[in-house]
Amino acid sequence: MLMPISLTDLLMRLAEDPSLYSPRWSPHILAEVEPNLVLPPFNLNPEKARYRIACMESAFPEASVTGYEPIVDNMTNHEKDRHVLAAAVVGKCDAILTNNSKDFPATCLEPFGIERLLPDDFFVHQWHLDSALVERKVWEQAEATGRTIHALLELLGKMVPKFADVVRRSI
Repeated sequence: MLMPISLTDLLMRLAEDPSLYSPRWSPHILAEVEPNLVLPPFNLNPEKARYRIACMESAFPEASVTGYEPIVDNMTNHEKDRHVLAAAVVGKCDAILTNNSKDFPATCLEPFGIERLLPDDFFVHQWHLDSALVERKVWEQAEATGRTIHALLELLGKMVPKFADVVRRSI
């Protein structure tokens, strides 16, 4: 779930505090994300798409997972996303954050102790881990993007409605 900038921004802000979670991605995953950022609905120009990926790599060099290629063919999820599961296995991930349940059925994830989390559930989970920190990060994002907290929660609510409601009730 690295494409909507408002979600990616919040994910990266939360990852700044390793007590919540540590992001993991592979060069292959980022290589798939970048060209999609120039397409609708994102419509970034190619330079901005590359810059966004470069910023993520620079801010979280430890997030890059390599050495997963030998096990890609052993994964039993959808063929086009086997590299994602293989990277999650090698990266010792607890979960894959995605809306794509079709390509990541539980039966393919369970042998590795990995679960599929919807972005909304992930953000709510982070809230329950440290609501004060998450609330502070949401306020920081609102300020950095020039939005009011209510405008940001309105935007986030379109993608992660349960999370936006939890935050709204707190502020």
